[in-house]
Amino acid sequence: MVDIERVSFDDYAVTGEVIPRDNIRWWITTVYGPQTDEDKVTFLRELTERRSLCPGPWLLLGDFNMIMYAEEKNNDRLNRTMMARFKSFAQEHEIKDLYLHGRRFTWSSEREVPTLTRIDRALASVDWDLMHPDSILQALSSSVSDHAPIHLSLSAAFRPKRRFKFEAFWLNLEGFEEALREAWVCDTNIVDPFKRLDALFRNAAEFFQAWGEKKVGNIKLKIAMANTLILRFDVAQDSRALTLAEAWLRRTLKQVVLGLASLERTIARQRSRIRWLREGDANTKLFHAVANGRRTKNYIASVRVDDEMITTQERKNEVFTEAYDRLIGSIRDRELTLNLEALNIPVADLSDLDSMFTEEEI
Repeated sequence: MVDIERVSFDDYAVTGEVIPRDNIRWWITTVYGPQTDEDKVTFLRELTERRSLCPGPWLLLGDFNMIMYAEEKNNDRLNRTMMARFKSFAQEHEIKDLYLHGRRFTWSSEREVPTLTRIDRALASVDWDLMHPDSILQALSSSVSDHAPIHLSLSAAFRPKRRFKFEAFWLNLEGFEEALREAWVCDTNIVDPFKRLDALFRNAAEFFQAWGEKKVGNIKLKIAMANTLILRFDVAQDSRALTLAEAWLRRTLKQVVLGLASLERTIARQRSRIRWLREGDANTKLFHAVANGRRTKNYIASVRVDDEMITTQERKNEVFTEAYDRLIGSIRDRELTLNLEALNIPVADLSDLDSMFTEEEI
């Protein structure tokens, strides 16, 4: 449940301040865009003025009666001037277009050869997007309307079972090589090279999952704890001189916070898969925004199998596993075989392919 206060009415939009019970406040603006180009320019100017009065996290959604990209219309009758104005508006206010799952268009002219466009959308500031990493935007049935209403969920359950991720910064941690030698082992009775390699990878993943958590732990929690202690020393320093031990601990904690913050940026950079920024660039918000956007775009909200619409993660796992089992098949005896000798094909000795991998080959 949320409360909405400070509601403002403009010609084409309604804005209010959302007050969640367990989070920081943010602004929401719902719009119904005009039809003519002149009014659309006024509409964007109105939103700009409203934004100047409502700083902070911002969500903007509704029927804009404008498209932003050419692929958002099914024909080439495009108003590129208004498209450019709309994109400039989004860039000026640093708001991102939330990915729409499952649909390309949200409006139809309902004619025999319909014009289809995506004029309904949701835009959000970066800080709003980081506040709601589990949000997902979908289009519902148009029913008796020419519009498909958009539905924005702020708490979509798309956190599948956590997979192992090798963190690049582990290479720089003390004791990594010893840990690698300890992890890269498997049952000596496994002689098949492929099964052996599979076992090695599985054992190493399990080992490093535990090793990484033990070695690094919860970075955000450690930073918060260090900042709390630093604050206590700061307060004490206002009324008295710190002892040598207290001053040493305060300096050490500051260095720890600096190192942990750098480590947090490194992890965020790796998970965002951004390669065009240098290591150490202090833009953690960008990394998190890119990672959240990629995860949201890759999320499969629902799967239809025959007449069943599947939305739960467990059932989706089952149907995908079954589908790949059918696709790949299973081992069975062949009913027919080829007599290769009758084809006079030269015989090649491939027994060396079954031999174990050597260190030189790896």
